[in-house]
Amino acid sequence: MLAKAIDPERIESIKAGIIAAVAGIAVSLVFVGLDSLSVLAQPLSQSVMFEAIQRVAVAAVCGFLFGVTYRYIVRQDQNPHLRSGAVGAFALTRGLSQLENVDLSALVLSGVVSLAIPLVESFGLFLAIRLVLDFGLKQQWLKPFMTMPTQDSR
Repeated sequence: MLAKAIDPERIESIKAGIIAAVAGIAVSLVFVGLDSLSVLAQPLSQSVMFEAIQRVAVAAVCGFLFGVTYRYIVRQDQNPHLRSGAVGAFALTRGLSQLENVDLSALVLSGVVSLAIPLVESFGLFLAIRLVLDFGLKQQWLKPFMTMPTQDSR
């Protein structure tokens, strides 16, 4: 049985996903580093290390999925609302999902700030990934998704 050639569009999507995952890891490491500054006085425990690794891994997966999706969303369209909307949709979905199990009745003023942190981190993460992907598209390291002609238009 002969191996089928991989569709070039899929290859470009995988490239976009990998670039986005690497950018997501880098941004996540910055956030983990900033977060660890607040707990420097405490010894580094195994659970803190596991949580940091988990945060970076989740950011990598989210980045990969965002990269693949972003390439399809923007296509060859220069509409900035599509780009911003993609960032907003992913950031709100990721940020708000982290707040699902928070007891809102126990909030005080300092709690409101801690609720904003996942949203700010998510927007920062996806905005940085978007900028990297836009740069990659501009430099032609990535190709935008090409709408394939339909049977009728050939």
